[in-house]
Amino acid sequence: MATTTYFSPIISEQILNIKFDPNFLPVVATSFAFFLILYKFINPFLSNFFVLNYKNLNEAQKIDWSTRINSSINALIVGTICVYMMIADRGLAANPLVYKSYLLKTNLSIVIGYLLSDTLICTIHYKTIGDPFSIVHHTVATYAFGYVLTLNVMPYFANFRLLAELSTPSVNLRWFLDVLKYPKTSKIFVLNGLSMTLIFFFVRIIAMPIYWWKVYVVAITPLWPHMGHFRYILIVVCIVLDIINLYWFSKMARGCVRTLMAANNKKRG
Repeated sequence: MATTTYFSPIISEQILNIKFDPNFLPVVATSFAFFLILYKFINPFLSNFFVLNYKNLNEAQKIDWSTRINSSINALIVGTICVYMMIADRGLAANPLVYKSYLLKTNLSIVIGYLLSDTLICTIHYKTIGDPFSIVHHTVATYAFGYVLTLNVMPYFANFRLLAELSTPSVNLRWFLDVLKYPKTSKIFVLNGLSMTLIFFFVRIIAMPIYWWKVYVVAITPLWPHMGHFRYILIVVCIVLDIINLYWFSKMARGCVRTLMAANNKKRG
């Protein structure tokens, strides 16, 4: 990527004429309604039909079960689009500060709708499945992505952060296996635990220095001061998200070690 791309007069003009774009807000509303319908009606119906032990779960587990199906669906859709954009959309990397991509805006609309619906569900059932870290994570992510969606600022960084969603399905699978009482030393449990930890490490932990290097690269260009308060939103929000991810990874790594030790002891026994 050539740094000189950031000096384009067209990009400078775009920065000076940033305007609120509400065109994709109906997509956000549609995504919000879609995930609520999934959570309330479709997920319970299909789970009861296809999963033998679903009916034996308690109410709290069923609520959590349905929200995790939602998060897995969102992650697969959003993560796939993110990977495609990182590979195919050269304009995204060339114009990381201001860039309008209809595919990116559609993707952000999907994820914002999901985040809003999941935050609502977690708030309503806070005593049952509430997690303050998840609510903080959803809130700051929605706040930041909302700027990208409606003002077309910092698009590259939003897409890069969304790559983290690729770790979500394996995290949820670990919970599904646990609640269905699969032995922690079973092959599927151990393999998923390993893949979950590795994927999380690569897309959320190793990604951190890469992300911050990209921030540094754009921060030394003449266009950076023109971004105004968006610079601070980019930095502060991502510091919060990184702290949460480090906290989650520390718990995940400890759990992975315990699972491997238990599997090893089972083999010896």
